[in-house]
Amino acid sequence: MRVVVGEIGRYMFTSSLYRSAPVLIQEALISGRAWVRKTLREGASFRRVLADVRDTQWLDAMALGDYQSKQLHALLEHAASSVPFYRDHVDPSKLRGMPPREALSLFPVIDKEIVRGAGDSMLSARASRPLIEGTTSGTTGSPLRLKQDLTAINREHAFIHRQLEWAGFRPGDRRAWIRGDLVVDGRTRNAPYWRRNPVEAMLMMSSFHLSAGSAPQYLSALALHDPHLIQAYPSSIGFLAGYLRTVGASYEGKSLRGIVTSSESLDPETRVTIEHTFGCQVFDWYGLSERVAAVGTCEHHGQHLVMDYSFVELESRDQGLHELVGTGFNNYAMPLIRYRTGDSVKLSRGSQCKCGRSFPLVERVQGRADDCIKLPDGRIAGRLDRVFNGATGIVEGQIIQDKPGQVDVCVVPGPGFSRVDEEALVQALRDRVGSDLEIHVRQVASLTRTRSGKLRNVICTI
Repeated sequence: MRVVVGEIGRYMFTSSLYRSAPVLIQEALISGRAWVRKTLREGASFRRVLADVRDTQWLDAMALGDYQSKQLHALLEHAASSVPFYRDHVDPSKLRGMPPREALSLFPVIDKEIVRGAGDSMLSARASRPLIEGTTSGTTGSPLRLKQDLTAINREHAFIHRQLEWAGFRPGDRRAWIRGDLVVDGRTRNAPYWRRNPVEAMLMMSSFHLSAGSAPQYLSALALHDPHLIQAYPSSIGFLAGYLRTVGASYEGKSLRGIVTSSESLDPETRVTIEHTFGCQVFDWYGLSERVAAVGTCEHHGQHLVMDYSFVELESRDQGLHELVGTGFNNYAMPLIRYRTGDSVKLSRGSQCKCGRSFPLVERVQGRADDCIKLPDGRIAGRLDRVFNGATGIVEGQIIQDKPGQVDVCVVPGPGFSRVDEEALVQALRDRVGSDLEIHVRQVASLTRTRSGKLRNVICTI
């Protein structure tokens, strides 16, 4: 099963089989992948969790607090008794009879470096197999390997599904997807820059072929597919919205109810442009691969800290911001408790949202703020930090473009970093941007950070 989820799910688009196949065969492979994922993610376990989270979103403040306490109590006892890392820090016997929030204070605050250093001691001895491994670069730029079981994946998918429902999604609805999957090789110069996924009624569009020249083709394909929902990076759907604004046009699809953005910061101006040109509300979802905090957008434009997803401690920072220190409820295989995300929120001073949910309102999330790079043929490419996901031999990495036609991939090498690792990074980048860009890998002692200590994974100064 791990082979099915990992190899087919993660590596299919870069396999020689997929790349060399005609479009129809590629679409058949995508459909097969979708069927496997749908079977694993949308079984009886998923349906039970989805039914639960549909109910818990309507708990009043007191009931929501009780729910969090029960979830926290169960997780802390599990971690202290079965996870070697936490056993070394917390005596399980001291947790008995202690209020969950008080018990939480016995656990150390951790971050990415601590988790990386702890290795497999973060895994529960009672974890169900198989474990599915994922990686993240995050806003601090350093790859981190995370493991979870199918139960955790089902729970995560249930919360995302609920966010899609907030955006108007219904079973069987058509969707479009513009989120960084390598559905079309970066070297391809001719449309179509998308593939069809009939299993999920989805049009999967490349986010690496967007340009002023290709924008009309993207928009025509979208209107023809006429999705009820679009899921996209802010930079991808924002580019198409900017094109529509520039030419004085509006999106021509008739069925669109909402656009769900995630994985990048969505600035207010881009949101307004998208909503104006596409004629629907934008629902922004903030989440992390570490699964310790989530912020979702409701039907009344409220951004909510999702309290039935995790327990979040808010640490005060400058300018009215609070850093998210999260304890996720979903992943019992590799529980992350009091995990410092490096991301911050500004809480809203408003009253309860008109939607009726008791989740706290957030004015804004200050997270990822990466740039897009500009390619010689006029395309733009965003979320290129993903080339570092799964990379070996590096401590952290950053892509910098300060001249047209070339980029520097700066890496802080770890022990054993080799020419093979360097070539793998270049290849991962070429898979996304093609062969016209000049790519230089530079080994450096450290990378420049922002004043808040974050690393921008991609910087473009041209």
